[in-house]
Amino acid sequence: MRTLLLIFTILISGFSFAQDDGLILSQENANEKGITPMWPRCDRSRQTPVNCFDNKLRDHILRNFEYPEIAINEGLSGTVTVEFIINKKGKVEILEVTGAHRYLQREAIRIIRAIPKMEPGRWGNKPIAIAYSVPITFRRSQ
Repeated sequence: MRTLLLIFTILISGFSFAQDDGLILSQENANEKGITPMWPRCDRSRQTPVNCFDNKLRDHILRNFEYPEIAINEGLSGTVTVEFIINKKGKVEILEVTGAHRYLQREAIRIIRAIPKMEPGRWGNKPIAIAYSVPITFRRSQ
């Protein structure tokens, strides 16, 4: 039986920029303006949409996390940072993946791509993309 410890923290990326298909806000800027994508069933939650999103993302990562067998066999560990957006259609798009070994990067990508489709963030009546940066630490416990 393998044991593992998953440590992760949601980081706030500090960038916002314009693209051909519209504005992309960083999580920090979106939170300041009260804008967030709506995770399924967060509309019925007693939590604020931002807190519900953060909690659902944490739960999603924990539920879907699997330490890659090859990484266990090779003794690999480290932190993978995945930068992604929830686009104007409420779907995940991965922007960049950095850190650790590629086997761990693949697992982090798999977890983030499994995020369910949601209601996109809205600026007024217009849907907008919101950027996130999530570090996932792979560490085997002794």
